[in-house]
Amino acid sequence: MKIIPHTPEALMAEIDAAIAASEYSHASALLQSTSSSSSSSKINSDSNTETKQDQFDARMADEAYKAGCAALASGKLDEALQSLQIALSKCPPHKTSAISKLQSLITLTSQQQIQKPHG
Repeated sequence: MKIIPHTPEALMAEIDAAIAASEYSHASALLQSTSSSSSSSKINSDSNTETKQDQFDARMADEAYKAGCAALASGKLDEALQSLQIALSKCPPHKTSAISKLQSLITLTSQQQIQKPHG
């Protein structure tokens, strides 16, 4: 049974999260389809690029984002916030749309966390 949020802001947060998840799934599918074609170019990358790839890991950001969304769906706001912050820290800087969505989700989750006592 689905519980309808009490406020328009909470409903919009759920809608935004669903849109972000849908867009993320689409982007992930595109990313995976292009990653196999670009694997040969990764071999020729220099050590500076490899260091940046260690710092920013799209796959790790993806996993953390999924974990954050699952935690949000379960009402585990602390866990969701932690996962979303990890996703943001690992998200490559050129993924501006993903960064914006993560920042929005973090803000919304923080607001929900303040409104809802831990329990």
